[in-house]
Amino acid sequence: MISLGFLDSLFKKKVEGKTAEEWYALAVRETDPEKKIEYFDKVLKLKPDFAGVWNLRGLEFVVLKRYEEAIASFEKALEIRPSYPEAKYNKEDAETELRKMKAAEAKAREKEAKEEEKEETTVERTEV
Repeated sequence: MISLGFLDSLFKKKVEGKTAEEWYALAVRETDPEKKIEYFDKVLKLKPDFAGVWNLRGLEFVVLKRYEEAIASFEKALEIRPSYPEAKYNKEDAETELRKMKAAEAKAREKEAKEEEKEETTVERTEV
């Protein structure tokens, strides 16, 4: 006779004493994006092919403005489920935000370089 405990462990794998469903429930109730990602990672450790969790994980990275990590999560969701419209849209949105952020950073560096150049020119003129 097979013990029920054996069946439970066979069908309900656990990480740190919780099932994927329990970690998912914690993630959904959590408000801190970092914690949500941590919980989603535990779900994915147990169910790595759960495209919906990869998508939700990506959304939390978007909240944190960590677009490259978000895009990687959306890509994983699409790898698992290529016709996942939400993941596709979210990936495109994250790519747009990443481009905007990089453009803003480049503009800030350009402005800083011009200000430094202006300061150097002003110093040279006062030394004459």
